[in-house]
Amino acid sequence: MTTKDYIRHKAVLYLKYKDNFEELTKKQISNFRGEVETAYDKIPHSKVQVMSVDGQPYVDHIQLSNDIKLNGTLRISSDHNESVLLPGLLNLQFRAVHDYLHYTLQQPFTAVGEINVFKMQRKFHSTGISQQILFSEVVLQACYAEYFGKFPPTQKVVLYKGRI
Repeated sequence: MTTKDYIRHKAVLYLKYKDNFEELTKKQISNFRGEVETAYDKIPHSKVQVMSVDGQPYVDHIQLSNDIKLNGTLRISSDHNESVLLPGLLNLQFRAVHDYLHYTLQQPFTAVGEINVFKMQRKFHSTGISQQILFSEVVLQACYAEYFGKFPPTQKVVLYKGRI
């Protein structure tokens, strides 16, 4: 399957699948949230100040990288911060980890870049269900956005059973 076909397939999959959030147990949600907090603590906060801002702070990963290198600042958008899975601060922490990995790996804000960041970020999530949630949050949403030209109107958890 070509990269273009993969992106289309995952975008359509995200569109067609129902939200599986209600199928998650409280323990699974708690574990995922705990893994997000643990991953956030691994950001070198002595060197990088994370701050939330209105709007999209970076056009590309190069701007993000320059902000970290030159200013020691990682700006995280607080827009659309209404996740049921990761409420409030947890969603901002999730975004910080994710964007810090864009910096670390020097990956662009494209579906391919998101897939590469996912491959590293999933190392912070030990269980299969946590990795499925992460796959939905990162890869499926990024493929949807790239294929359809906009982010999904609503965020959902798709527990994709295929190979991630």
